Amino acid sequence: MLKRTRLLWKQQKYDQLVTANREAVKAYNQRMLPSLLLIGWVLMLLPIAAVPFSNTKAAALPAYLSALAAFLGLYSLSRFKRFQAATLQGLYAAFSVLFLLGIYLSVYHSPNMRATVLLAGFILMPLSFIDQPRRVSAYLIFWLLLHTLLAAYLKPRYALDDAINCLCAGVLGSFIGRLVNQTRLELYDAQRQLTIEKSTDVLTGLYNRRKLYEHLKSMGDQITDRPSGILMTDVDHFKYINDSLGHKAGDDCLRAIGRVMQRYNQTYHLRFYRYGGDEFIALLYGYSRADLLSIAGELQQDIKNANLSDSRVTLSIGVAFSSQTSADGFEQLMIQADQAVYVAKDIGRDQIKSAWEI
Repeated sequence: MLKRTRLLWKQQKYDQLVTANREAVKAYNQRMLPSLLLIGWVLMLLPIAAVPFSNTKAAALPAYLSALAAFLGLYSLSRFKRFQAATLQGLYAAFSVLFLLGIYLSVYHSPNMRATVLLAGFILMPLSFIDQPRRVSAYLIFWLLLHTLLAAYLKPRYALDDAINCLCAGVLGSFIGRLVNQTRLELYDAQRQLTIEKSTDVLTGLYNRRKLYEHLKSMGDQITDRPSGILMTDVDHFKYINDSLGHKAGDDCLRAIGRVMQRYNQTYHLRFYRYGGDEFIALLYGYSRADLLSIAGELQQDIKNANLSDSRVTLSIGVAFSSQTSADGFEQLMIQADQAVYVAKDIGRDQIKSAWEI
């Protein structure tokens, strides 16, 4: 029972790594597919080139030509973006071509010989890309059963030998493939965690200032998905909270504000960043001036209603709007929003002030 529990835990951990690093896994598989297909059709050229010198190769020429055409077709399709979205299916299709060729050579072309090409397929296939182990195992079992049944009917002399050899190759390939893929996934996960640590504020869980400027820089000359507005917020009398209640209370207050802003990240088309200290900034997309003021008012009220500390917490908010399509000038827009915050604080705090009004 304990052993089964450990196996289930390991399987869950593997599945979690695949899910958490989905983009890295997808990118790896997309790199592997063209390479495997290229190797496949190059390898088909070798037996085809040997046809003039070998009667056995000549007899199998239609099979080699069919495999070559299949690999070339899949390779051509792999260059299209729509096909790249189905990378896993492409990888399974590529190995299906290999297994079909191997079964043909083993059962039909050389019934008086033991299977050899199939062994390479059962060993290499689990190593070649990353997918759920259950799916890989089911795929290998299917081809093992198919070959075993055909061999038992058409080449009974070597059927048992082939079944044992293929089974051993499949188990070995699956075991080594699992270890190799687990290592890849752990490396991807370590890289992902490092990226998160570099771009995320530890206290609030929001993106940090560095991530904000990386995002602004990445906009480059793109025209779509530009922020239409900026909210700059400042916690009123935050120094008093730190001085009177202690820094732990101040940190708890910022964490609670971060949780409220995370909800806004999920509800609205916007992204909050911790700009520094008790300052937060949000980039909003596709909203009008009236929408920006409405969202700012809702945020201000939610912060008031939240139980953030033993004292009442309020925000001063500066709002800036932009209809520009160029990335240039967004830092200036941030300056405008920051100036609006200072005006809001000067006129009594717990206020919302727009840059277009000052």
